[in-house]
Amino acid sequence: MAAFTSRMRKAALALGLLATFAAVSSAHASDMTVDWPAWNAASPPIFPGETWQRYASPEEAGWSSASLDAAMEAGSQLGGDALFVVYNGAVLAEWGQTARRMNVHSVRKSLMSALYGIAVGEGKIDLSASVGALGIDEITPLTETEKSATVADLLESRSGIYLPAAYESRSMKRGRPERGSHAPGSFWYYNNWDFNALGTIYNQQTGSDLFRDFETRLAQPTGMQDFSLRHTFYRGDPDVSHHPAYLYRLTARDMARFGLLFLNEGRWRDSQLIPADWVAESTRAHVQRERGGGYGYMWWTFARRLKELGTYAALGNRGQTIIVVPAARLVLVHKANTADGHRVETGDIVEVLVAILKARTGPPAATPKLVPAVQPVIPGATVELGPEQQSRFTGAYKGRRATIHVVETKDGLEIADPRLGQFRLLAQSDTRFLIEDLEREAVFTANDAGEVTGVSVENRRGGWTDLERVRN
Repeated sequence: MAAFTSRMRKAALALGLLATFAAVSSAHASDMTVDWPAWNAASPPIFPGETWQRYASPEEAGWSSASLDAAMEAGSQLGGDALFVVYNGAVLAEWGQTARRMNVHSVRKSLMSALYGIAVGEGKIDLSASVGALGIDEITPLTETEKSATVADLLESRSGIYLPAAYESRSMKRGRPERGSHAPGSFWYYNNWDFNALGTIYNQQTGSDLFRDFETRLAQPTGMQDFSLRHTFYRGDPDVSHHPAYLYRLTARDMARFGLLFLNEGRWRDSQLIPADWVAESTRAHVQRERGGGYGYMWWTFARRLKELGTYAALGNRGQTIIVVPAARLVLVHKANTADGHRVETGDIVEVLVAILKARTGPPAATPKLVPAVQPVIPGATVELGPEQQSRFTGAYKGRRATIHVVETKDGLEIADPRLGQFRLLAQSDTRFLIEDLEREAVFTANDAGEVTGVSVENRRGGWTDLERVRN
């Protein structure tokens, strides 16, 4: 009840701030029907280097400081963890833990869509190929009708294959249509089976690995400063499906680079990383949804007030968001740390976006003044452990719900959790560590002989989970 009351207070405060914003901004723009093309025409695209640049003031970019501050304050009260707003390639405003990696949840699907655009452009994947022709099957064998679903059907989430999938939410399981109830290509249902099978197809048809390709084809060329392959992992359910989910932990500021790449139609400086026609095709509505908006190739589109600005989004559970507004040259990224139980509704984020758009007052300065963006302090190790000290901790640790593994890598000790992925252990003493990204403590215990016997891991409810070492 206390947590619910706290959320209600935050929501009420946010609504109050948005009302205040409306009063402040009414003198500047009563709606979003401003002349966006004319206001943006004089500003060539900006690209971040190793780090982002930001506008010295919102006015340099053509925004009202007072109105933008009110909108950002409203966003900060929704219960999320980071909000990062980019106009034309430089930071317009930011709030929260923009350099903390968090699970992107279903934003992963739009990341995969970009990889498909590259592979299709290179002739490695045929969108008209059927899953049957590609040899894709399942623990519960597919019917001949199901095998006729094409790669394009899967990208649109219209395969008609209604089987259990890895990493499904309860709502997906509850809402799954009856098997055989819809022919491939005829009905839209948000289906993790489709999305996961696309990962299998990608790896099979390209002869590569989707995470490595994301690193070399997208993360490195766009300069994602916080990304490493250890922030990705497959999560399967071999009793349910042959096709694992592919999960990412990304920071808000790296997600904004991905959004900026799409804002520039797949181009980063002088390199066309994703075919421009794929960017256009994947982000248009292939499916019109009953409740408004549409769905493309694993991208969401909007209705009503945002449709005219060409807005589309990568959306993940509980507030993971990359929204691209082409007409306004704007990218908005929102993050909520679900590992800590945080949740924000997409509709609330959209309201903040609308408030930000309404804070636009005119064209940017002819040569807008840019300054280095804020570089957050990222927690790290406070002591160094030698190889012999590190090897004391390697092995398997069994708890009530899972067995985790501590391993040595070139980057030091890492802890691997089958549910959450792999994280660095940042030494704070010879027995106490900080778990990277989760920012929770892990404290190892030892017997009188100095042999490590277990580890206690801090959990998000403020308690500790004890695990016993079962082998080296």
